[in-house]
Amino acid sequence: MPGSTPFLLFEAPGLRARLLQWLGACVLGGLLAAGAAGPGTAHAHKASDAYLLLQVKGDALALRWDIALRDLDTVLELDRNGDRQLTWGEVRERMDDIRAYALARLRLQQGRCALAQTSPPAVDDRVDGAYLVFQLEAQQCALAEGVEIDYGLLREVDPTHRGLLRVDRNGLLQVRSLDPSGGPVTLSWPDAAPPASQRSLFRDGVHHILIGYDHILFLISLLLPSVLRRKDRGRWEPVPDWREAVWPMLGIVTMFTIAHSLTLALAGLHLVNMSPRVIEPAIAATIVLAALDNLYPGLLRGRRQLFAFLFGLIHGFGFAGALAELALPARNFAIALLQFNLGVEAGQLAVVFMALGALLAMRNWRQYAPVLLRGGSAAAALLASVWLVERVFDLKVLPFA
Repeated sequence: MPGSTPFLLFEAPGLRARLLQWLGACVLGGLLAAGAAGPGTAHAHKASDAYLLLQVKGDALALRWDIALRDLDTVLELDRNGDRQLTWGEVRERMDDIRAYALARLRLQQGRCALAQTSPPAVDDRVDGAYLVFQLEAQQCALAEGVEIDYGLLREVDPTHRGLLRVDRNGLLQVRSLDPSGGPVTLSWPDAAPPASQRSLFRDGVHHILIGYDHILFLISLLLPSVLRRKDRGRWEPVPDWREAVWPMLGIVTMFTIAHSLTLALAGLHLVNMSPRVIEPAIAATIVLAALDNLYPGLLRGRRQLFAFLFGLIHGFGFAGALAELALPARNFAIALLQFNLGVEAGQLAVVFMALGALLAMRNWRQYAPVLLRGGSAAAALLASVWLVERVFDLKVLPFA
């Protein structure tokens, strides 16, 4: 019948009304939790990554391991005076503790392959902050068939952390994402040139979306008004047919996807580089604008697809750092980028379809416009405004992280 939809669940009016109110509270709570529940509130889009470049020659290996000083500070409290500015003196004073902590959380060949430093650690300044660089080597590691790696950096404090590993053996490259809580992994040597990335990079793309709390909040801000339409005098009413919500929303998501895929590729190839100190505040600003457009329709002048594309260009830089740091050849980078981007899109589509399905089910609820649309948008704008202040002034305002 007209207006029918597969998302309507119950016919009993009282039961259905209670169900919709419950779903509304869950979505509104989820909107707030998107920014509050995860680690790294002030840097919600920049994931915690370390980089491991492993070169294998026979039974010997050389390893460069880059660890963000902000991550080491999180677990070892290196900032002695609490001024939020790590100095080389503070790092050097704790170097023995840093070395012991790191090397205890990287085991090769079940501990039979002992790593030793070849030179003192150095600091490498990058666009996303300073990294401590370890140069390590090991001999007589029995590497004829492969290498087993047990990676546990930050396992006890940050479940979102990943180690991005590039292995070079006789010119053949492999790339792997190492999950500290995933246990040991074994890399076997291929007989011919392997793909530049394993399935782990697809999973890593999904992972980056699911910990990208600001990205999710932006998507939900776009979704909130999609199941309504404006009538005379600005009154909101639910769309009669679910397709009226789905197709326009798919257009917006498509434009957003194209844009952030473009900047992800450009940044990964080092053709365009922008500091997270610019990108992270800009991402927060896009959330504020998307939420305010829900509260004051016309702010974006009805050009939500155009602005979704422009905002997507900004968000793409938020995912770009990981692959760029692996310094892959063009062919290997293209394959790795495809795998990673497919994971990002899979995670994004999962968020969109779950949220849109719930909102379609609730669109006939009388309180949708005042509670979910206006209340949820106001909450999103407020939270993103706090993020914006935190990121611009390098402050810690919110008590949760």
